[in-house]
Amino acid sequence: MSGSIELRQLRYFVAVAEELHFGRAAERLHMSQSPLSRAIRELERDLGLVLFVRTTRRVELTPAGSVLLERSRRALAEIDGAIAEAQRSARAEGDVLGVGYGPFSRTEAMGIADELGTERPDLDVRLVEEVSPESLRRVGVHELAAAVVIETPAAARRHGVRVDTLRDEPLLAALPASHRYATAGPIPVGAFVQECVLLPREPPGQTFNAWLRALMRAHGFELERTMETLSAPWDRRIPPVASGEAVSVFVAEWVGEPIAGVVAVPFDPPLSFPTDLASSWPPSEGVEALVGAACRVRDSEGWLTERSARSELPAD
Repeated sequence: MSGSIELRQLRYFVAVAEELHFGRAAERLHMSQSPLSRAIRELERDLGLVLFVRTTRRVELTPAGSVLLERSRRALAEIDGAIAEAQRSARAEGDVLGVGYGPFSRTEAMGIADELGTERPDLDVRLVEEVSPESLRRVGVHELAAAVVIETPAAARRHGVRVDTLRDEPLLAALPASHRYATAGPIPVGAFVQECVLLPREPPGQTFNAWLRALMRAHGFELERTMETLSAPWDRRIPPVASGEAVSVFVAEWVGEPIAGVVAVPFDPPLSFPTDLASSWPPSEGVEALVGAACRVRDSEGWLTERSARSELPAD
């Protein structure tokens, strides 16, 4: 005797028990009578019980069958209810627009969410912090509606997403309070790269690190001395900078909350951190509204100072 039965068998049993007629039960289940009769015999064999008394004129439940019917109805109702609830939950989650953002881009993500909420209060936004490569992957497979990501060449084509230029955020040097440039105004890029530079730990920080190295190289310098954060990808307290072991970079958003022992200084020449909005393609009506909100707040706030407003599609 087997102690376990399939859900399919239980549904077959309830249909026959309620109809007390194999032909009518088979019609109700949209199947032939022969496999239904065979399934009930297999169920009785598996349970080691006689559930029905069959004669040439009628089908009746045995006492064991009556007990099983009562419990089976409740069990199937509970299972069907759980399935319906899960489906409702999935539909509700689908109505929420997930927006990813990186450690330097929370301000942009919140600004977009606020703008969308003003225009479309019926749409809910859920903000998700993660690094750009993961955000791009999730937008590409429609797990996120959109994400604020670091400017990534050919992202639209590689990930099958729409990409809109979003912001050129001033990049600041994070220096120990005791550093000679902490009170001396902008720090020359050449002076910055002579220090040990704190970078986010790889692999999560790989895209950002490659971008920063390329930025410094474009100004004629290489990052020769670096160390990685212990956390992934960033610890806002940046302890190695506060202790004087290293310098690093951050954006103005981080300056809003003072970091003990750390001073924010602009670069000479000024540097910027370019971000884009990657959105799922083809877009749903909600995603279109989200992109529209992002472009409106971008333009009204003057977020683009070096690049022009442009959109790139997967086929471009």
